Amino acid sequence: MGVTPMRRPEKEVPDPAWCRAVLDEAPYLMLALNDRGAPYTVPLCVALAGDGVYLHMAIAGRKLDLLRADPRAGFTAVAHAAVVPGTTACATGMRASSVAGTARCVVVDDPNERRSALDAFALKYTGGVPDGYPDAALAATVVVRLDPVSVTGRRTG
Repeated sequence: MGVTPMRRPEKEVPDPAWCRAVLDEAPYLMLALNDRGAPYTVPLCVALAGDGVYLHMAIAGRKLDLLRADPRAGFTAVAHAAVVPGTTACATGMRASSVAGTARCVVVDDPNERRSALDAFALKYTGGVPDGYPDAALAATVVVRLDPVSVTGRRTG
């Protein structure tokens, strides 16, 4: 994943491994899709498996329709966010690690890659990997891989 420079270099983290760690630790990712020229942004669970960044969603709905029509997307994920109180309202700030970028969304058809991604979700969000998944759940779930085009890491506070 390439890293794109930012305006405030003192906040930039150009390390791709650090960016992956933020994606791994973030409780969710905001995905921005193109809805007839206007942005449509939605929070989604995110998990890493191998070199892939994965999302999952229902087999029907607005998100899937939009990404199939235009697979280009923007994304942001934030980890360790906290408000840092100041002595005045203007001195109050934020401490966070974040990653933002652009990507191409790819619906995963390969059963092995799909299983690996679902296992990564289960491990991240439940702490364990099941022996299997109910057929009905698999039939109702689409796994999407984000193939990043540009990425910027940022540490504030």
